[in-house]
Amino acid sequence: MTWLLASFYGSCLGLVCLWYGEMETSWLLRHRLGSENVFSGTRWELFLMVVRGVIENCGRVLWRQFASSKVGQNSRQRLTVAGHPANMTIQELWGWRLVLGLAGFGYMHIFGAAIGLACLGAYLCSRLPYLWLTSAARQRDAAIRQALPGVLDLLVICTGAGLTFDAAVAVMVEKSKPNPLIHEFQQVLHHMRMGDSRQEALRRMATRCQQADVRSICATLIQADQLGTSISSTLILLANQIRVNQSHRAEAKANQAPVKLLFPLIFFIFPSLLVVLFGPVLLGGTF
Repeated sequence: MTWLLASFYGSCLGLVCLWYGEMETSWLLRHRLGSENVFSGTRWELFLMVVRGVIENCGRVLWRQFASSKVGQNSRQRLTVAGHPANMTIQELWGWRLVLGLAGFGYMHIFGAAIGLACLGAYLCSRLPYLWLTSAARQRDAAIRQALPGVLDLLVICTGAGLTFDAAVAVMVEKSKPNPLIHEFQQVLHHMRMGDSRQEALRRMATRCQQADVRSICATLIQADQLGTSISSTLILLANQIRVNQSHRAEAKANQAPVKLLFPLIFFIFPSLLVVLFGPVLLGGTF
C-alpha cells in the first residue's frame, strides 16, 4: 500500500512538473511574440509571473459572473483606491480569492471540521486579499499626503512662469520622483491627451483618490477651469490650506499619544514597577 501511494504521489508530482513546463514555455512564447525584448528575469520572477497568469485565468472565469454585481463593483473600487498594487488586475484579485477560498475550505475539511465551519473558513480566507488591499491603500494615502504640498508648490512655480495647466503637469511628471500622486497626475495627463476634457480627467482622479485634500484640489481646479480664474493664485491658496490641515492633523495625533500610552503603562510598566518597589516587602525584606 505504501508503494502504491508513493507511486501515485510521484505521478501527480511529475504531471504537475510537466504542466508547469508547458505553461512556462507558452508564457515565454507569448512574451516573445508580444514584445521585441527577450525576458531577462530570474527563474523565480518567471515562476511568479506564470503563477500569477494561471491565477488570473482562473479568476477571469469567476469575474464574468460577478462583474456587474454590487460585489464586483466593490472589488473594483477597492482595487482602484489601492492603486492596483503589483500591477494586479481585477481578474487576478478574484483568482486569489478563489484559490485562498479553496485552500481554506480544504484546510478546515482535512482537520475534520464540519461543512458549515469549512465554508466559513473558505469565506474568511477569500477575504484576505481585501486586507492586503486595505493596507496598500493606507500606505498609498500616506504617500499622497506627504507628497501633496511639494507637488502643489511645483505646479504653482510652473503656472506662475506662464505655462498652461497641461504643460505644468507634463513638466511636473517629468521632473519629479515617482510616487502615487505623480502617477495620478500622469493618469490625468494621459486622459487629456486621449481626448478627455480637463474637468473629466480631474473627476476621474477624484474618484480614484479617496483623500479629502486631493478631492478638494480637483474640485477647485474644475471650478477654476469653469469660471476662467487664475490657476496659479488658486493653487497658492490650496497649498497654504493643505499645510494648515496637515499641521492640525499632526497636532491631533500628538494629542492622542497620552491616551495610546495608557495601555502599555498600565499592563507592562506599572506591574514591573510595583514588583520592584514592593517585591522585597512581600518577600520579608525591609526598605
